[in-house]
Amino acid sequence: MKASLLVDAPILDKKQIWVKKVYKPFFDHDFHFHQTEEICWIQEGHGNMVVGDYLGRFEKDDLIIFGKGLPHILRCDKSFEQKNAKKKTTAYSIYFTVEHIQSITDDPSMTKSLTQLIRKNERGFRITGIDKQRALDLFLLVIESTGFTQLGLLLQLLEHLLKCNKTHALASSNYQLLPSDTDMMRFTEVYDYLLKNFQQPISLDQVAAICSMTTNSFCRFFKIKTQKTFVQFLTEIRIGHACKLLQDENLAIKNIIYDCGFNNPVLFHRNFLKITGKTPKKFRDGLLGIS
Repeated sequence: MKASLLVDAPILDKKQIWVKKVYKPFFDHDFHFHQTEEICWIQEGHGNMVVGDYLGRFEKDDLIIFGKGLPHILRCDKSFEQKNAKKKTTAYSIYFTVEHIQSITDDPSMTKSLTQLIRKNERGFRITGIDKQRALDLFLLVIESTGFTQLGLLLQLLEHLLKCNKTHALASSNYQLLPSDTDMMRFTEVYDYLLKNFQQPISLDQVAAICSMTTNSFCRFFKIKTQKTFVQFLTEIRIGHACKLLQDENLAIKNIIYDCGFNNPVLFHRNFLKITGKTPKKFRDGLLGIS
């Protein structure tokens, strides 16, 4: 399973703006990056994602920006992968190069703005709050148009993204890009294994063996690449799954604990509070609008 440059986004030498639609049972790309900037709208689907060293959820209607060279992977929840699943994932991505846009303008202010946007894109970000609807409106206009009209609308979208105050940066400021295909492949294999098995007991020895590394070497590798320990990373996956299950008020919290891979309720509650800042009950009450 090789994970590196994803070539389904073309090198944009002939078509400088490219729109791609994904419609399939579930997202199945490996950990990958592009030689272009990417703006992605999740029309349907939800699950876990890794962007650089960021681990979190993606949901329906998310608008996410991935900078050039920023590794990322989206994995749908297991319910999408069941044999008779009726759910489908739908997403649209706009790919473009800042260099091309800079090459067709001699406006110093636009060049400066694009440079600022590149810096903002480096870590990836998600649009939230009041800025999101305007960004999504422009996004839809871009994917539905062509030619100079499309270029003009893209510039409007980029200007809006630069001015957005309600954004959530993804990768941390000290994240280091994975420099080699080997590192990318190792991380993809580990991440896939964790997503498939996080509900079961997982030992450090098991995961280190996937990478053909000693446990000490694996721990150093993982901490350097993610800025987190392996245990922290696995715990975040489990708590993220708990947050999803808590949306269903019919599921008892005592059962959710074990469905997420914890076998110690005290440890679950301690980690849930540490990661979310709330107890599971208060988290669920917030989702249900109970004060």
